[in-house]
Amino acid sequence: MIKSFIEKIIFSSKWLLIPFYLYLFWTLLYLMGHFVTDGHISNETLMATLEAVDVVMIANLVKMIITGSYNSFVDKNHTESSEKVSSGLLKVKMSTSVMGVSSIHLLQSFISAETLDWDTIWKQVLIHGVFIIGSAFLAWIDYLHCKTEGSH
Repeated sequence: MIKSFIEKIIFSSKWLLIPFYLYLFWTLLYLMGHFVTDGHISNETLMATLEAVDVVMIANLVKMIITGSYNSFVDKNHTESSEKVSSGLLKVKMSTSVMGVSSIHLLQSFISAETLDWDTIWKQVLIHGVFIIGSAFLAWIDYLHCKTEGSH
């Protein structure tokens, strides 16, 4: 009974994402309003939009870690079939999500490049490249793991 209650709490975390999606919807309306009235999108509006996307991506990442970690490390036989992922796939999803967040930050830096020094921008590009390589490496390891499991 306690396990069932804990699972309900953990897997209900998906409903906590709704306010973030509504915030993103409002952001889309805001973006559309600026585009329709001004005929273009200013850097300030673009930065606010990217900030909203960043917040939602981080919220999704947190939810994915909560439910995926429960599935991988506590109980693989829980009642939520849509939340069953392997630990390898969880790592790949987490790594690509971090890469997505890094992409948003890098895009924000590119938009405001005139206020940043090149050393900072190159460091961000290098860090983003490490995330890309790490994600590709984790995906390759997961692929090999799945291929090995399938051959037995």
